[in-house]
Amino acid sequence: MMRPTQFPRHLWPLSLHFFRNRLFLGGFDLSELGRTVGTPLYLYDAATIDHAISAYRRGMKVWPGRSLITYASKAWLTLPLAQLLAHRKLGLDVVSPGELTIALRADFNPALLHLHGNNKPPALLQQAVNAGVGAIVVDNLYELSLLEVMSPPSPMALWLRLNPDLLAPTHAYRQTGHHGSKFGLARSDALAAAQRIAAAPHLQLTGLHVHIGSGVFELAPMFEAIDRLIDLAADIEKEGWGVIRALSPGGGLGVPYHPDDPAMPLYQLVRQLCAYAADSWGRRHGGPHPVLILEPGRSLIARSGVAAYTVGAIRHLEDGSRIIAVDGGMSDNIRPALYGARYTAALARAPLEESAGPARIVGPLCESGDFLIEEVDLPEARPGDVLLIPVSGAYHLSMSSHYNGVLHPPVYLHANSRLIPMQRRETLHDLMRRDMPLDL
Repeated sequence: MMRPTQFPRHLWPLSLHFFRNRLFLGGFDLSELGRTVGTPLYLYDAATIDHAISAYRRGMKVWPGRSLITYASKAWLTLPLAQLLAHRKLGLDVVSPGELTIALRADFNPALLHLHGNNKPPALLQQAVNAGVGAIVVDNLYELSLLEVMSPPSPMALWLRLNPDLLAPTHAYRQTGHHGSKFGLARSDALAAAQRIAAAPHLQLTGLHVHIGSGVFELAPMFEAIDRLIDLAADIEKEGWGVIRALSPGGGLGVPYHPDDPAMPLYQLVRQLCAYAADSWGRRHGGPHPVLILEPGRSLIARSGVAAYTVGAIRHLEDGSRIIAVDGGMSDNIRPALYGARYTAALARAPLEESAGPARIVGPLCESGDFLIEEVDLPEARPGDVLLIPVSGAYHLSMSSHYNGVLHPPVYLHANSRLIPMQRRETLHDLMRRDMPLDL
């Protein structure tokens, strides 16, 4: 018996809508757009990004002191996205020479940049010092030893990243705050680092940071991490090793990807997080409130992104299910293969038609693990259809690869009723110019 196809509206960009039973992004028919521009294709919606930024800013108002949203670049970063975020007065955390260079090319205020990473080489540390970044986040004692022998023109502002020894309720690959994690300083090491920084005239401890993982839907572990961070701040100041002017509980709030995932009222979650931090600071520290810095990535841009693919081969199996192959896969979205991420999908030309039964969405690459969706109810599909996958804005393109020689897709931003190119489609010439032919 046929059944209606679900369309979970809360997973799609705010500017996406129906017209004559077809899907549009603003004034753009996505079925036609996929055919004219070509697929795979990624689309971002500026209105959805701005909505998330607004939710964060409203939620952070409960913090008694100053606050700042600092975007986690690892979710996805390009020059035009960095320009958009700089225009909106966000901060940016970076972890590599590439991300730092993109931020500087986008005219980001260097004071709003924070350098993260668990194994920063000396050249990257020097690049950050030369650029005048707002803070270098010390992740381990070896890194501190590199900073101790540098000679900056003025004292370097440092944060310490605390490893609070907490397990975030998320996939093991996304847990970053437990004892066995490669990230952060144990409490004893953090205190030792603070003492060493206080003894170095060219170093200055100004902030503390913690991040227990991403894709987190429960706030209780984040509350515990905040308590441990504030306890560390109180002890450091009691010893006279620094004044904590910046407090960063990191990011990591999850977003729904699948209709079965819990909805995330972003404003309410941010407000609860900041209200708890304010209360904890008052109880455990009691001094003037530092700048509170949240570092969202996924929760800021994931929903804004849609991936568009073209349907190719279709296999009808004896049990009534289908295998629908599209022209993208683990080369532009490795999350399903990496840690079992679940998505939904829609046909651009017929998103609300009755379901023809379950389908598995697979890619063209030479791996059985090259799939995008394990099972989704879809209407009858045919070769040439444009298939859309929502919540594609974070950790797709930033983790993409050239596996099987696949080219990276183009990206467009929907803003002010226009589609603005953000990245052009990669060409075979782009692929070949990286290689050095042998002179045999």
